[in-house]
Amino acid sequence: MQKQAIADLIKKGLVALGMDPGPHLIDSFELYRAELQKWNKVHNITSITDDREIIIKHFLDSLLYLKALPAGKYILCDVGSGGGFPGLPIAMVSPDAEVALLEPSRKRVAFLRHMRRLLNLANVEIIDCKAEELVESEFDVVVTRATFSIADIMKKAGHLLKPGGFFVLSKGPRTEEELNELGSSIEPEIFRCALPFSDAERNLIKIIRGSK
Repeated sequence: MQKQAIADLIKKGLVALGMDPGPHLIDSFELYRAELQKWNKVHNITSITDDREIIIKHFLDSLLYLKALPAGKYILCDVGSGGGFPGLPIAMVSPDAEVALLEPSRKRVAFLRHMRRLLNLANVEIIDCKAEELVESEFDVVVTRATFSIADIMKKAGHLLKPGGFFVLSKGPRTEEELNELGSSIEPEIFRCALPFSDAERNLIKIIRGSK
């Protein structure tokens, strides 16, 4: 894609999600895309390599999480952040939020640190370990786009949430099946969202700690 076409798609995507597509934000996402492409050639940060797909399936898909997140200040942990999704786009559009990117892969941690410097994101912390290895942390929100089942991520990362904190998990066609595996004691809140410029739909599952 040409640079102007990339900028236009980012702008239209932000508008579709109800955000103000200021030039600084558009430039930041374009820089993120360019660096992801550059690093991906050497370090295989993500399997998605098409410019349009990166914008839709990484950037906009990550920003859908905002539909289930509170306004204002909160402390969020992105478990298995990989190339920064969904945590880094959330931090880019939510300067009042504090975002921890939890990632055990050294090459991806190096990329995340590089992006934090380039984008000057003072509200981002990068933690190079697995969720099971992180102790004495209390987050308001835990999110992930890693391929854990709902039951698995609750088991692996439930200890990261403070009392009253909650998970926000993005799920597709197997949502009902995974929720059934949790039992009737779980009372999730479900936000159904359409992914812009795509036929895909997402189910954002909000589960409060202690609801089990």
